[in-house]
Amino acid sequence: MHRLLAFLLALFCFLFCLLGSEISNQNQRNLEVVWFTSTPFIEEDGNGNISGIEPEMFELFKEYMKNMKGESIGLTFTKAENFINILDRVKANDDPNIVGASALSITADRKGYAQFTETYLPDITVLVSSEGTPIVNTIEEKLEMIRSLTAVTIRGTKYETLLRNLKADTGIDFEVVYITSDMNILDGVMSAPNRFGFIDLPIYLMLIQKGGEVTRQNFFNTQGDGYAFILPDSSIWKSDLDEFLTDPNSKAAIAKIISKYLGEELYEFIDNLYGGPELSTSILTKEKELQLALIKNANLKLEEGQAFQQTLIVGVIVILIFFVVIGYLFYNNQKTTRLLVGQKDRIEEQQKDIRVKNQQLMNRNAQLVALNEEKNNLVKILAHDIRSPLSQIMMVVDIVNQNMKDQFSEVEVKMLSQVSISAERINQMVTKILDVDGLEETRIKVLQERVDVSEIMRDVGQRYRPIAAKKNIELTVELCENHNIIRTDHLLLLLVLENLISNAVKFSEPNTMVSLSSKCEYDNVLFRISDEGPGFSEEDKKKVFNKFQKLSAKPTAGEVSTGLGLSIVKKYVQDLGGKVWLESEEGKGSTFFVKLTV
Repeated sequence: MHRLLAFLLALFCFLFCLLGSEISNQNQRNLEVVWFTSTPFIEEDGNGNISGIEPEMFELFKEYMKNMKGESIGLTFTKAENFINILDRVKANDDPNIVGASALSITADRKGYAQFTETYLPDITVLVSSEGTPIVNTIEEKLEMIRSLTAVTIRGTKYETLLRNLKADTGIDFEVVYITSDMNILDGVMSAPNRFGFIDLPIYLMLIQKGGEVTRQNFFNTQGDGYAFILPDSSIWKSDLDEFLTDPNSKAAIAKIISKYLGEELYEFIDNLYGGPELSTSILTKEKELQLALIKNANLKLEEGQAFQQTLIVGVIVILIFFVVIGYLFYNNQKTTRLLVGQKDRIEEQQKDIRVKNQQLMNRNAQLVALNEEKNNLVKILAHDIRSPLSQIMMVVDIVNQNMKDQFSEVEVKMLSQVSISAERINQMVTKILDVDGLEETRIKVLQERVDVSEIMRDVGQRYRPIAAKKNIELTVELCENHNIIRTDHLLLLLVLENLISNAVKFSEPNTMVSLSSKCEYDNVLFRISDEGPGFSEEDKKKVFNKFQKLSAKPTAGEVSTGLGLSIVKKYVQDLGGKVWLESEEGKGSTFFVKLTV
């Protein structure tokens, strides 16, 4: 019974909390901030993040409502199509949960259809003109300047209202250029000569502080009621926002936010400005202070740069003198021994070359002896197994031809002749079979010798040019320009290149070209053998390096092909620690690549 009561109590508490949370969510208020770009008050970066004075103020307001009133509010920022669209949304007066923000000035016209919060920054506007425009003082000069310049402004803003007032006061119908509300009037004035316009004082002072060039005319300075947020008459947020803006702690935090974007010095100056005759004097004084500070900083940087340059020059001179003295002493000390050292180096290099050549000769002799022994063994086997019965066949055919030729018909004589020719071909193929022995891994001894790449390529070219010339094929050899010496097996590399050149000539049509080239890098050498032959089909490329493969391409002059050449090439290249591959399209020739590590 007690367990049942405890369960029901826990269930009741859970449902009560769930219901309370649901009611709280339904009662949460959401404030929509309608804004448009006004740097540095509110703007958007390329990633869609909103920053500036006013967004940080609203985030501060959100914390204020939670901490001071215990209310969690929702905050949404909605970018308007333009500046006028902000005022249109507020003027519609159909949404009590919106507020307009974009460095908005309090004007009589706007008060007619909306309400404003308390101000957070003085609203001071100055008139500026393009760089190089003279500063005017007399009434006549002012009128002449306005008559000769073109104004820049944005529709629906206080700046346009000030220009209309200026036209009415002076009676001059000057030209006005309108820019879109996402642009800056200051940029429009600076982008062309003979322009002027009204801009906010903070924007102007920030430009001067950064060393920007623009002329401020010391008249028509105006001070409005201040910057504030605009609300529809039906708004339910005015009292909360006013309490927030007038709260001492909030005002201190807002001052830090504005100082972050304007600079603490500029913010304190603007926040303490008063209207009346002192306004122009105060602005002019601050303007000169900023310009003097800019000049002072520039002079300090120039002096620092000059001091660093002088120190650097002195240091370089001292180092140069030090090196000259050391070099002179070193030269005198080494002069007497330089010739002896040079002679010693040359003798050691000659001895090294002699040792290397002797080692190469010994290695080559051992390799040739081993190869000759293998060849002799294979020849003995072939002679015993093939050539003995083959010789008997050829002898019988010769005897028949000599003694019984007259007894045979013409067809039978031709058949005997064909038998003789076939036997001779078999005899020639026995020689080709000698390469089969080279494919056995245990029979190849790979040497590491100094091999001149250019020399071995010239050797191959000289050997095969006469063979290529018989088919009217041009054989070209392109040598490396550097890193010609590599360590590898001279004989195996020679056999690889000979096989590839031989195949290229064998399968190429007359009046074509075969090329042998190489590219030598610091750690590898790449050989390239190209021809203009029939190329390889996709099926042929899969089995091109296999033993005894008869591919679709045929020799062009009746040459013999056993299908062993490329398998021998692959075996030897692997023994040398390299790679071989083929690039070819059927009917467009072939290129074999051999890459060896230096």
